Amino acid sequence: MDTSIKQGFLGQRMIVLPKNIISGIKKNPLIASLYFSDIGFFPNASHHEIRRKNGSKQYILIYCYKGEGVISVENREVIVKANTYYIIPPGVAHSYYAKESNPWSIYWLHFTGVQAPYFYEKFAAQHPDGVPLLSLEERRISLFDSLISVMESGYSESNLEYANLSLWQLLNAFLYDRFFADEVRKNSENNTVDAVIEYMKKNLDSVLKIDIIAAHFNYSPSHFFTLFKKRTGYSPIHYFNYLKIQKACQYLSFTTMSVKEISFALGFNDPLYFSRLFKKIMSTPPLQYRKEYRH
Repeated sequence: MDTSIKQGFLGQRMIVLPKNIISGIKKNPLIASLYFSDIGFFPNASHHEIRRKNGSKQYILIYCYKGEGVISVENREVIVKANTYYIIPPGVAHSYYAKESNPWSIYWLHFTGVQAPYFYEKFAAQHPDGVPLLSLEERRISLFDSLISVMESGYSESNLEYANLSLWQLLNAFLYDRFFADEVRKNSENNTVDAVIEYMKKNLDSVLKIDIIAAHFNYSPSHFFTLFKKRTGYSPIHYFNYLKIQKACQYLSFTTMSVKEISFALGFNDPLYFSRLFKKIMSTPPLQYRKEYRH
């Protein structure tokens, strides 16, 4: 074995929780549903290589901060480059190694618990064909470093709770990168959808049609419809109606406006139609909602 492996990697950090500590975590209802057992940082990990014929007992998240590496899972090989990540499921044969010409610097963690499979399923569903490219976000690195630092200061109950509750935020920073990033990439389709939603919010008193919104943002109606639904899960008109009803809830809760006045304020010329739509979305008529949720 190369001496660089024997001595580790200059600047490396690694925490492997003892079995008795993990047993305590499993008994703590605050963090038992999602926790990590191992976490670390390997900078410039030349000659780094791991092979597990029987897989791991935990999910393994590998975040490549710099350089390149290769991950093989059940005869499928993926190239991991800077600002990409991958999650390896438990019980699956796998291997991974740093590329010799440009060895990776990686943050990694092993996590488990009854909630862990849901995070993996979301990752697998969102990225079935490869490793996702993340925005360059230093706060993600800060979260990793914070968790490691807390564990380096001891395994007190408060340390374990803080670190493992923070694990939710760390995983969210990977699965929902577009919410976590400080700045959304300019001219990206994600940025366009965000702009459309802001446009909708400013025009809640209007009757908008797909072709009008699409033209405003220089898209064809069909492409705009597909783009918007892929991002939000809803058609543009359905989403616009949800925004209108959300605003109606505020009017009902915080003002004395009548249902008719609210209807007109939100661009509905027919108060009866507005009331039916409100009930369909909120499962209660407007006046009943006002009675139950008046603040």
